Amino acid sequence: MLEWNAVYLLLAVALVAVLTEKALVMPLLALLAATGLYGVMQGGAPPWTAGEFGIGFGQAIAAAGLAVAVGAMLAEWAATAGAGAWLAPRLSPRARQAGIALFGLLAGLGGQPVAALAILAPLLRAAGIARARLTLTATAMINAAQGSLLPAPLPVAALTILDGDWRRGLLFGLLAALAQGAVGILLARRGPPGAAMAETAGTAAPRARAGLALPLLTLALIALLIAQSLGQIAAEPFGGGPIRENLLGAGRPMLLAWVGLGGALLLFGGWRRGLLGEDGPLARGLAVSAGLVLTIGTAGGFGMILHNSGMAVVVAEAVPRLGAGLPAGLALAVPFLIALVSRALQGSPLTATLTAAGMMQPLLAPLGLGDGDGRVLAALAVGAGSMALPHVNDGYFWLANHLAGFRAAEGLRRVSGGALVQALAGLAVLMALAAAR
Repeated sequence: MLEWNAVYLLLAVALVAVLTEKALVMPLLALLAATGLYGVMQGGAPPWTAGEFGIGFGQAIAAAGLAVAVGAMLAEWAATAGAGAWLAPRLSPRARQAGIALFGLLAGLGGQPVAALAILAPLLRAAGIARARLTLTATAMINAAQGSLLPAPLPVAALTILDGDWRRGLLFGLLAALAQGAVGILLARRGPPGAAMAETAGTAAPRARAGLALPLLTLALIALLIAQSLGQIAAEPFGGGPIRENLLGAGRPMLLAWVGLGGALLLFGGWRRGLLGEDGPLARGLAVSAGLVLTIGTAGGFGMILHNSGMAVVVAEAVPRLGAGLPAGLALAVPFLIALVSRALQGSPLTATLTAAGMMQPLLAPLGLGDGDGRVLAALAVGAGSMALPHVNDGYFWLANHLAGFRAAEGLRRVSGGALVQALAGLAVLMALAAAR
């Protein structure tokens, strides 16, 4: 029975946590072991498992690998240029968290969580202290924006499928995102501070030019991600034609690399021979990110195997029975749980959104959500659920762990658990709005 595959997934997650925490196995090898274990337990032939893994691995690297590498290179370059040495002493810890929260909220409006977090890596490095708390702040705000705020792709997709009103979606989503963001910041402050991100040996003296340029360059990269999100809106003026195609291409990794590295070359200053060579800061950043990129690809391969097993749809189809006879407010738990289950069992928030929204179409009227506001609230519940439970089958989870300095077990508590609490806070706001209709 396909439902047993969910149990096998839990065993695979536990294996990753034990191997990385107790045996200090690197995440890449732990994930490979977990993928093999899952493949054997679900009865898949090794050639099939390897084939599906390869497809998912390639897709994950293509989607996010270059963005992660660019973020790491920019972080090393900014440190060498003296950006962090200039910025950090001028900002209090509270100001640093507020700044990261704002940048995280904006980045979360972009196309995908991995790219959004990757381009914040240089700022997190420049902050210099409270590594874990600042990373948790960034992920919290990305979660809030990705799941609830327009024009982030998840609420856009859900509203399109469920025929929800965009203006109401913007208002209700803002209220849900504010609740999620507040809870996320509170959880981040209660988390472990973490060590400062190590500065490069021989880091340049503090330089105002690099320190001022880094936030501006980050904003430029965020603007590209937001433009990509606008291109996913299936309505005028973005509904078709060259405008939409150009917007969709704006946040692709190659353009992020051109703008990020080209912008740093123009703005950071301090050019010297070998800066871009094999012994320069970009090469060091690339070396640091290589294992992480491969881990993200491995998580994508694992996620593809999980997706193609079909268990996510089978388990999610059992959720609507829980909503029979519930008031409209409580009935919002149904789209939320469908999306959460789908995200947890196969790893992709967008796939979870599309699955949950499609399943909810015939269920809106029976659950008392068939009116205009009900459709909007159901769409936003789908978005919140799709961001509720990232874990080892998701590259976003591994990038957050890397930046925070967590192993898998701590990441499951802080990154996955924090995202779940945030999503529940957003759901509570949506339920209150539904009850007040």
